[in-house]
Amino acid sequence: MSRTSRNTGLGKRIASLAGATALLLAGGVATAGQAAAGASCPSGYHCVFQGSVGSIGHKSFFNSDTDFTNDYWEDTGEPVNDQVMAASNSSNGGYESHYYKDINYGGGLIFCVNPGSQVNWDQLDWTQRNQASSLRLRPTTTIPCF
Repeated sequence: MSRTSRNTGLGKRIASLAGATALLLAGGVATAGQAAAGASCPSGYHCVFQGSVGSIGHKSFFNSDTDFTNDYWEDTGEPVNDQVMAASNSSNGGYESHYYKDINYGGGLIFCVNPGSQVNWDQLDWTQRNQASSLRLRPTTTIPCF
């Protein structure tokens, strides 16, 4: 066997290994940052709705918000505070959306939504509708969420 054929065979094996490694890495990169998509909510956001999920009267949050009294529905201009009837979670980082009765996370937890999930008004008890005044994003908890 000539020196050239040995190098060519070794070169093919190295190229093949490099190609397989690149495919594995590309596959990992393609899936690592995927968002858990909740309905009618942009990737990376936590959304609330004045009616059903996807209805007129919506607000998108990227971070926690301690006070809904200074927030307004993006398409109607009406206040968000104490007017939340539905929510959707499209978190990129696996954060749960926790909604509280009062500003600054006071008054107790009303409900929470898991990444990639949503809750509509008809899934909420009447004591949970039109009550939210703040949103806290939390890493995965043991609290049962929608």
